[in-house]
Amino acid sequence: MPLLDHFHGDTQDDLPWPTMTMAWAVAIMGWLNRTLPRGGYIALTDIRTWLQAEADVAEYRQDDTEAAIHGRNGAVATLVEAPSALVTFAATFPEEAVIEIRERRGGRTLVGVIELVSPANKDRATERESFVAKCVAYLRRGIGVVIVDIVTTRHANLHNELMQAIGGPEPQLMPTTPTYISGYRPVHRRATHANEIEAWPYPATVGQLIPAVPLGLRGGPIVLIDLEATYMTAIESTGL
Repeated sequence: MPLLDHFHGDTQDDLPWPTMTMAWAVAIMGWLNRTLPRGGYIALTDIRTWLQAEADVAEYRQDDTEAAIHGRNGAVATLVEAPSALVTFAATFPEEAVIEIRERRGGRTLVGVIELVSPANKDRATERESFVAKCVAYLRRGIGVVIVDIVTTRHANLHNELMQAIGGPEPQLMPTTPTYISGYRPVHRRATHANEIEAWPYPATVGQLIPAVPLGLRGGPIVLIDLEATYMTAIESTGL
């Protein structure tokens, strides 16, 4: 199915991006769990927004307020409202829609991530820097990364900003395009002892099929993510 524009026209009203994000993340998670070796890996999904940051004033039920203030033994245990801060500074609480691939054994080590970009990730320089820094941290740990960016209302290219942050070569930069799919695989070359990052950046154009992209799992295989099939599953599940 050709890629739709979920930020303009009828599709924006019939299938807004927050709904599409959840449906697509679940579809990708399901596809991975059917495709990956069942005994070796598990895919999980998590969607976080800035609304999950702590409110400046805690909300308590009326019957809990007295206990919260005085505690069970009469001493102050918790505060309904925080004391005045000594320092206050601006912070970024990034939105996240991520599919994680983890090993089933041991501590369920993270081996790969798929990031579904939101408009907030591309809005301001601070949000873009936060997103890029997170991807750089993954890559430096040897974790494979895929970025799925079909946001048409913000024209920043996070792939290019990521390449510039890690010192990627000029040929890996994409033409200025708001929508794209890109995959990254950290590699250690045993023969030369060189550390490298393999990258697969592809344009994702509205009206055309979504390209498949490789995801290299840390210490494991390379998986060719069928984004087109999972996108169709998400569309069908939402009833569009």
